[in-house]
Amino acid sequence: MEFWARWAHRALWHASLWDMHESHHLPRDGPFELNDVFAIVNAVPAMALLAFGFFNRGLLPGLCFGAGLGITLFGMAYMFVHDGLVHRRFPVGPIENVPYFRRVAAAHQIHHMDKFDSVPYGLFLGPKVSSRSATLVQCC
Repeated sequence: MEFWARWAHRALWHASLWDMHESHHLPRDGPFELNDVFAIVNAVPAMALLAFGFFNRGLLPGLCFGAGLGITLFGMAYMFVHDGLVHRRFPVGPIENVPYFRRVAAAHQIHHMDKFDSVPYGLFLGPKVSSRSATLVQCC
């Protein structure tokens, strides 16, 4: 899922869907932003896959259920780390003290800086992408 999210972020959200995603790069007024629609867009196929897999028997329904569950778990982790830890939309407790998640947060903050051309686009692999650039290493 991280590779799909990274590709979609770069190729779609920062391109043809920028009008919606731009709200995430601007100061937020209120609890929600237009960019939150992407969570719903990703939830619809996950729910469909889960329902198909739950109400049917066989290999394909089982695979669909697994895919739906994977999308759901990734979405929950993404929301918790991205919206909670990185953007402080809600408290996340002791996870903010985990060194790896602090590097994830730092790499995502770099994504919001104009001078780095929005790199890195991914979230969970952001520190790995950032470590490839000497300039980004200084920030993370």
